Amino acid sequence: MLEWIKSPADVKRLSKSDRYALSEEIRSEMLEIVSETGGHLASNLGSVELTIALHSVFDTPKDKIVFDVGHQAYAHKMLTGRYEKMRTIRKKDGLSGFPRLEESEHDANCAGHASDSISLALGMARAAALQEEDKHIVCVVGDGALTGGMCYEALNDAGHTKTPMIIVLNDNAMSISSNVGAMSKHLTKMRQSNAYRQLKQNIRRMLEKIPKMGLPVVRLLSKIRDVFKSLLINDLFFDAMGIEYVGPVDGHDIEEMIRVFDRTKRYDEPVVVHVVTKKGRGYALAEDNAEAYHGVQPFDTRSGEEKKTGGKSTGAVAAKKLISLAENDGRIAIVSAAMLKGTGMDAFEKVYPERTFDVGIAEEHAVTMAAGLALGGMKPYVAMYSTFLQRSYDQVMMDVCLNNAPVTFLIDRAGLSGADGETHQGIYDIAYLKTIPNLVIASPADTGELNGMIELSHHLNQPMAIRYPKSLPASDVEKKIETGKWESMQRGGDVLLIAAGRMTEIALEARRMLLEKSVSAGVVNARFIKPMDETMLKDISKMNLPVIVLEDGVVSGGMGEEIMRKMRDYGFKGRIDLVGAPDAFIAHASISEQTKDNHMDALSVSMCALKALGKEQK
Repeated sequence: MLEWIKSPADVKRLSKSDRYALSEEIRSEMLEIVSETGGHLASNLGSVELTIALHSVFDTPKDKIVFDVGHQAYAHKMLTGRYEKMRTIRKKDGLSGFPRLEESEHDANCAGHASDSISLALGMARAAALQEEDKHIVCVVGDGALTGGMCYEALNDAGHTKTPMIIVLNDNAMSISSNVGAMSKHLTKMRQSNAYRQLKQNIRRMLEKIPKMGLPVVRLLSKIRDVFKSLLINDLFFDAMGIEYVGPVDGHDIEEMIRVFDRTKRYDEPVVVHVVTKKGRGYALAEDNAEAYHGVQPFDTRSGEEKKTGGKSTGAVAAKKLISLAENDGRIAIVSAAMLKGTGMDAFEKVYPERTFDVGIAEEHAVTMAAGLALGGMKPYVAMYSTFLQRSYDQVMMDVCLNNAPVTFLIDRAGLSGADGETHQGIYDIAYLKTIPNLVIASPADTGELNGMIELSHHLNQPMAIRYPKSLPASDVEKKIETGKWESMQRGGDVLLIAAGRMTEIALEARRMLLEKSVSAGVVNARFIKPMDETMLKDISKMNLPVIVLEDGVVSGGMGEEIMRKMRDYGFKGRIDLVGAPDAFIAHASISEQTKDNHMDALSVSMCALKALGKEQK
């Protein structure tokens, strides 16, 4: 069936039996494709019927479906003319793993981060109203996103102004990890209340049968309904915000969802449609362990085992070191924002659950709460992906660094991020963090340095950020690290390469290539981005050598520009070239492809050195 579905118009022509057959076909294809390409699996498996129902009722691209994050958009891609390209998903020049405006007219937004869809949809709804456009605005938000404060800001605004829009709450009790907090418990209570759901349906049917009821009668019946509602599930949350609530609805019953969407699209006020789905549906391994199958590498569908692995994660190394330190220091605590497993800190949680705080998709809260822990005498470590830490920039500045609170940020997935593409690149943290006073910023070249930096942070009485990629070269030797001190790794008389983090390995490889060209390159491991090694910089400035600075971040505002400024101040008159990410959003591809395409690989560095020396090959 998928082969002849070229647009949502084809979905609308399907019979009831065809719709369910299509859902099974999509699920089967999705499992096979993701097992080959990797990607977000469990959330996509769980939202197949929901997506079919949405496209059976709404008319994209006129109507807009805004997906929060986009972890559940694979079925949407298949139903909007992209099925034949699905095997290119997350590959270079292929489909993105998230909705993309430039990819299809049926994609309403570029997604990738959680909790923003209601705000975005509200803006679209207001734009439609102001321009008198007859269209429906629907946002699909997972219950995990409701752990983020931005959702409540948008709900409060929408309910206050009564702006018509449909908020589909896809409730599967999961985000990346199991959901936490009061809202998760509240939704669980609502899911379990079949009594209220049945009561509401019965009252609605009764009202429909009574012709021309007077207003007092309607008000009386509404009050009776609300009393029963409060007694049965105490569901006053959305009502208090001025938003109509419909549900819970079985998120795998296509016909019921079609009926609900047909009805709610006629509402002249905001409405939440609470849809309950099963994350990982149709694939037993994912149903039993949705967290493990949230985002996957290529794997064998029968055993569930990955076909290839990237070795032990850097986060796991950091967690092991922290567990060791925490044995003798009861102040050490972990704070994360719905990514304990992704950062490897679930290992710490198993040993010290009382000192592990997963606050949900609430990065701002996570950082400020960590500041409070530190000011209260604890030694907190905030474990977070680089791309998500940027959501809490103000809190890092005002709550941590202004207070000089000894919080350590473990910035995972720093640098080029690979297949997740633009929304997940960790290339901005150097530029946005290095302007903040009191903050030490370090980047290890291998796991031995990482352990040494964590040891240093344990004794440091000020904020520190340690940035690292998903995997680093392994080293069993923990290095003694001194704040702000660099390391001269290799001497060279022709050109000097200054590198930080994973780029030191690329600098060493470039040095080997240059030796084959009879060029001697020195390599400096600039393990501290802030403060920099002023003594070594002064010594380098006295050398009459071309300098190339390598960083796994944006050049604009990055480490290289700071080095260049300092060296000019020290009187350096020679040539300085900067190697790093360009001033552009970097699309999905493998990390090695992104590195090469952006001229950050060893060959590009060696050619840059030859050019600086006037020896480039014609």
